[in-house]
Amino acid sequence: MTEKKKTSEHSPARAAVAASSRKERKNAVQKTPSAPTTRRGIATRARLKEAAIFVLERQGYRNMRLQDVADEAGMNFSLFYHYFASKTELVHEVLTEFIENIAAVEPKSVARGDPFSSIVAANQVVANLYANSPGLMRCLVHFDEEEGKFSDIFRSVTLDWHKKIAQSMHKRFPDISADEETLLMVAYALGGMMDNFLFECFVDRNPVLTRVFPNPTSAAHFLAIMWYRAVYLTNPEAEQLGNFASLELLAFTQKS
Repeated sequence: MTEKKKTSEHSPARAAVAASSRKERKNAVQKTPSAPTTRRGIATRARLKEAAIFVLERQGYRNMRLQDVADEAGMNFSLFYHYFASKTELVHEVLTEFIENIAAVEPKSVARGDPFSSIVAANQVVANLYANSPGLMRCLVHFDEEEGKFSDIFRSVTLDWHKKIAQSMHKRFPDISADEETLLMVAYALGGMMDNFLFECFVDRNPVLTRVFPNPTSAAHFLAIMWYRAVYLTNPEAEQLGNFASLELLAFTQKS
């Protein structure tokens, strides 16, 4: 009796992402090659990773072939296994470095006491990622779905990001009685809204959204309004609404 494939407990299946039935190449080596020690070897390995980024952006993880990577890098395919054991290992390293770079990006500094501008700056960082690297952002979803080890890394990075948001809310509202876990759930809910919106706008290129939000700046501004309304239960200042001034009227007023 064959054993059923186990699903990582940290990576529940996503409804929007079908699991891939593709298997690793049979000629993938079983042991990870030793890191190169020569300058030429180090440069060659780096070139393969750079080529993988271009191919992932263009074709995605599931359609990427190692021959495509070798061609992009301008080298013989037979050299690939001198540097990486498999396609999975290569993509794992490329995407891990990508999300580590994401975590290291700091929002633009804004004036103290201006919460709306702070939200805009934080959202701008995320919107830029989706707009500038849509292929890699799609790969994050596909690879996270299929590779348990990567999923653990991805979950850890996103948890740290949401904790920062929760801590920021606590600083804004030091007197609230909400516990740390509740604030973290609020951060996840708002972050999920933003991720799904940006994915559909800049990765899936939904024409309904791209017509209104042609660039990441406009999307980051709109999402900041939604965040502000959700956290502060009111609109930001009228001049901060910009092209979405009509949202000022979208507010509940209690009848006397």
